[in-house]
Amino acid sequence: MRLRPFARADINTLYRIDQICFTPGIAYSEAELGYYLQYPKSITLVAETQTRSIAGFCIGQVYAREGKTIGHIITIDVLPDARRQGTGRLLLCAIEEHFRTKKVGLIRLEVAIDNLHAQAFYRAMGYARIGTIPNYYAGRLDALVMHKALMADA
Repeated sequence: MRLRPFARADINTLYRIDQICFTPGIAYSEAELGYYLQYPKSITLVAETQTRSIAGFCIGQVYAREGKTIGHIITIDVLPDARRQGTGRLLLCAIEEHFRTKKVGLIRLEVAIDNLHAQAFYRAMGYARIGTIPNYYAGRLDALVMHKALMADA
């Protein structure tokens, strides 16, 4: 697996992957995904197989809040056939490294309360639950909010 930056030609493939990875109400619409992919403060990394097919992707954003630089994991999508092979770990570690170069002190993300595999993955990667957002997904499914400090003063 190799990582590369997002290219505009990837949009349709990434949309299809997101639709496979998440149920309606959690998966992004074309407009939402397009917004995140093209937002100037976003970074999107694409995981490709040796045959150059896309196995997954990760979108992150950097923003400032109360004088601190925060990283936000928007999504990590890995096709079912590429799961449990280190693709998600590779994507997450790479986006965390990008955040470090941007002096991000804290990373946060949301994960569906019923997505136990993702929650276990994030816990194994050093993320801790800090709260819940009721009805976050499609107005009916709660999200857990998780975070990870990248710097001691975060």
